[in-house]
Amino acid sequence: MFIDSGLPLVGYRFVVVIFTAGVPNPVDMQFTEVSGLKMSRGISKNGAMTTLDNQLPTQTLSLKRGVFTAPSPLMAANVAESLFWDTKLLRKDIMVNVLDEDDDPVNSWMITNAYLEAWEWQGLNATSNDVLIETMTYKYSSIKYIPLKVTKTGRF
Repeated sequence: MFIDSGLPLVGYRFVVVIFTAGVPNPVDMQFTEVSGLKMSRGISKNGAMTTLDNQLPTQTLSLKRGVFTAPSPLMAANVAESLFWDTKLLRKDIMVNVLDEDDDPVNSWMITNAYLEAWEWQGLNATSNDVLIETMTYKYSSIKYIPLKVTKTGRF
């Protein structure tokens, strides 16, 4: 029996929703690149016994986007966070959604309790006309993969 696995997803249709204090940011959703979506766990072997480590390893999520002239909620949140940079870790939940051709979410990754580790801007170059790109790097240890596309038969 042939099972239709559908079409491969394209990696250029996606949106990112960043939640601050449980509130989603509906403005800053478009990024040029997301990297670091990784599920990982620590496994220890002691003789014949294999066990899971008590803590999940820390991963790195990078979000890249163009810098805009108008302020945005994410920029304001990052500026506010930078005021407490050496004293507080402000945690955020981040949902990365891959979209189908109708812009409906098909697959998602939910990263919880992420904190901003670095906020950087690419180099400036007077001989280039490229868009200025900012990169936000988050540390996290908890990620859940969520397949969202439901077929006509009601199955994933």
